[in-house]
Amino acid sequence: MLLALDIGNSNIVIGASSNGKWKHQWRIQTDTDKTADEYAVLFNSLFSEADLGFSNFNRIIISSVVPQLTQTISEVFEKKSHTEALILNGEVETGLKIKRLNRKSVGADLIADAVGAYALFKDDCIVVDFGTATTLMAVKKPGELIGGSICAGLKVTIDALVGKTAQLSQIPLEPPKQVIGGSTMEAMQSGLVLGHLCMIEGLIDRMQKQMDGSAKVIATGGLSEKIAEHTDYFDVIDPMLTLDGLRLIMERQDEE
Repeated sequence: MLLALDIGNSNIVIGASSNGKWKHQWRIQTDTDKTADEYAVLFNSLFSEADLGFSNFNRIIISSVVPQLTQTISEVFEKKSHTEALILNGEVETGLKIKRLNRKSVGADLIADAVGAYALFKDDCIVVDFGTATTLMAVKKPGELIGGSICAGLKVTIDALVGKTAQLSQIPLEPPKQVIGGSTMEAMQSGLVLGHLCMIEGLIDRMQKQMDGSAKVIATGGLSEKIAEHTDYFDVIDPMLTLDGLRLIMERQDEE
């Protein structure tokens, strides 16, 4: 059984796959203060609820943008599963070309997103990942990650604004009924939520022009379903895209 982990700045998304299908999925909060032993206990608890144990996983792949946790968590699985995890980076053979970018600087999650998206469309595509950062990455035929755009994530932006305005409570992550807000809260929802969406739509438009206007667009990430339903810019919404990319990358290693 394959175990894929996407370690992000806010959450760690974990998926267990068998025969190319996801059987179980978990999402936990990223905590850099946890020790390897503490993560071992936490993972064991999650797996036990699904009648699984560390010994069930003979293939493990990790995508991480939190360097201080990469080694900690990989050591947990090496010790408990007796399996060395594949740590995704720009040097791993994924089937995706990375010519124009510095391979060492490309986020592992972005590589996984691009692999998953290109496998789905087999054509020019743009991946929008709504996470701690909102990222847009462009892939050209016949499978080259050419670059993208990285923005502050919606929740990060909202938290920053609320933190500077003591009189305001937390803003719901949803747009108001009308762009012209009738209250301070609605006005902030308009500016932040709709404003963030307008930024994404504008970046997609500019990327489409650079890519000759025919790229498919897919949304993923923790906020993708909540945000993407308010625009018609996305051809597909797939919160599992990053894990799918990790699964495909691991399958490629198995074939070699």
